[in-house]
Amino acid sequence: MIKDQFLYFARYPRKEGVLAIFTNGASHTPGYGDIVRELRELPEDSRIPELDNYVYGQSFEDVQQRIDKLIGSYLFVDYGEINLRSDGRNSYQCVQRIAVTIACKMPNRADAAERMLASDNTLRLLARLHAHLLADADAGSIGWLARSELDKAEIIPFVATELHSVGWTLMLSCIAPDTLGTHHLYRSFANQAP
Repeated sequence: MIKDQFLYFARYPRKEGVLAIFTNGASHTPGYGDIVRELRELPEDSRIPELDNYVYGQSFEDVQQRIDKLIGSYLFVDYGEINLRSDGRNSYQCVQRIAVTIACKMPNRADAAERMLASDNTLRLLARLHAHLLADADAGSIGWLARSELDKAEIIPFVATELHSVGWTLMLSCIAPDTLGTHHLYRSFANQAP
């Protein structure tokens, strides 16, 4: 689920900005090489070419470290807790909060007009991303996001002085049928019980 979201949002920024996440180049972590290969196979034309960089993660320290090295605009996806809910049909739904931010890293000497223009630009870019999400959900190509949740999305300002950034965040609840396979695993374990 998390990897699927990572790969989905990786289609939006410029490819070089996405590949820059992989600072180690290689790793013994299972799947590392596979995901680098998958990213290299993405189309050269990104969905929002004005996005220079990609930031993905939960740890504020890791995010800050990545953003400190950036210049320009970036897409930042922060994924949160996952709640399992019974759907009443002997199965579960996974509900996860994610925050999708488009921001611009500002120079220290930026004035109020520059910040306002960056805010205006990032809001327009976020509206484009939201429109892509709606179209993909209507086409059924996002298994981890119910279309109905996109109609309830919330857009909030992203002003992070410690990150020297201005932008906007799209708050979403991703609701999908048991994407973790909990119910299927439960049935297999229950059938094995003595």
